[in-house]
Amino acid sequence: MSTPPKRNFTAKTARPTIDTSALYGMEEVPAAPAAQQEPIASQAAPTVPAEDAGQEWVQFSTYLRRNTYLRLKQAEYWEPGFIVRQQIEGVVSDLLDKLESANRSLPEDQLQKLLQKNRKLRP
Repeated sequence: MSTPPKRNFTAKTARPTIDTSALYGMEEVPAAPAAQQEPIASQAAPTVPAEDAGQEWVQFSTYLRRNTYLRLKQAEYWEPGFIVRQQIEGVVSDLLDKLESANRSLPEDQLQKLLQKNRKLRP
């Protein structure tokens, strides 16, 4: 018994689209017309100017109590312009501005080790 060859479904299906209304805190990125799109492999990564090198968003995950998470979602729903990631960034930055040790540079060997291990800190 021979099995029939496997079908290639990727060539016949449309690319998925993202419902931007379901993404909280994400700015809508306009899609380029199909004629102007290039294959992803040939697109160069965007370069970040030197003054904005530390300002790009990186994914960071932590734990919150269930009640705190619910309150964040309530504020996001009811408060116009409340974007969770921006609010958390502001609160954490204010806390770190008050901590002297958070503003103290790492020793050079520790910094180099962190830069090699952590992809979030690579340019």
